[in-house]
Amino acid sequence: MKKNNFEQTIKLIHKEINVKLVKTNNELDKFLSSSVTIIPKLGNYFFKKRGKQLRPVLCLLSSKMINKNYSKISSDIYMSTAIEFIHGATLLHDDVIDEGKIRRGQKSINSIWNNKFSVLFGDFLFSKSFQLMTKAKSLEAMASLSQVSSKISEGEFMQLTHENNTQISEKEYIEIISLKTAELFAAAMKIPAILSGKNSKIISNLNKLGLYFGIIFQIMDDYLDYFGEKVTGKENGKDFYEGKITLPVILLLKKTSINEIRFTKKIFNKSKRSKSEYIELMKLMEKYKIKDDVKKFSQKYNSLSLKILTSFKGYQKELFVDLLSSSINRTN
Repeated sequence: MKKNNFEQTIKLIHKEINVKLVKTNNELDKFLSSSVTIIPKLGNYFFKKRGKQLRPVLCLLSSKMINKNYSKISSDIYMSTAIEFIHGATLLHDDVIDEGKIRRGQKSINSIWNNKFSVLFGDFLFSKSFQLMTKAKSLEAMASLSQVSSKISEGEFMQLTHENNTQISEKEYIEIISLKTAELFAAAMKIPAILSGKNSKIISNLNKLGLYFGIIFQIMDDYLDYFGEKVTGKENGKDFYEGKITLPVILLLKKTSINEIRFTKKIFNKSKRSKSEYIELMKLMEKYKIKDDVKKFSQKYNSLSLKILTSFKGYQKELFVDLLSSSINRTN
């Protein structure tokens, strides 16, 4: 199959599962309705830009890859909608914690209304996700997705406790991004197998695939925060200014001189960091080729994923292969 960039691959995947993605979005709209007028108002604003919808899309693509009767199944639609609501709720809560002002290229809910509205709307989405889970009529799938919700919170707690911590290890970093990001991808991939009663090996393989993709995706998000092309609504260096120690900084601290380590630790131990300090850090990143190191680090998870994918077949499998490789080469 011809190699596509990330955006092209997403478009191909959307085309492949378009019928059910439309139904997923219809469910999403339906479950945003409420007689309390502020709720649909917030919902229409927050979900106005649906973007890639990666998590529900992966759920539906996984379902099509493993189920011959894919078109006759509806439970995957309910679960993919629930997954999108959970993801949305975490974004709303993240914006409150991080004092985020921009989300999906527009002002965040908390910056237009306030933190209370953002938290409450996030809670509303969580409650709706559980309603959707019950429609899928699978206690095992419901239990799996419920566990992910608590794991995401654990990841948030871990990240907060490690904020400004220049001693954080690669292992701890991977644990944080696994809990915060990758576990929801893992659930999205394996839930279709649970819903259709597939064996434990298939469920386990899909779980690993989702987890590895989620890790790659978050690593590349952290990479792009330092090395990405500037796009509307996203300026480079957000993690730096917030004092988050991500993989580029962790890898940098392994290669720098004693004086450079002192400099890096000093700026991250401050309550605020300046533009000039960011520029100096970027010079160190360039000097030690951290850009290449982060990509090499991601390739390990790509290799693990490709081994697992050998046990699957068909066009959907090829789309997954393309998605993995193009994720590592994202530019924004």
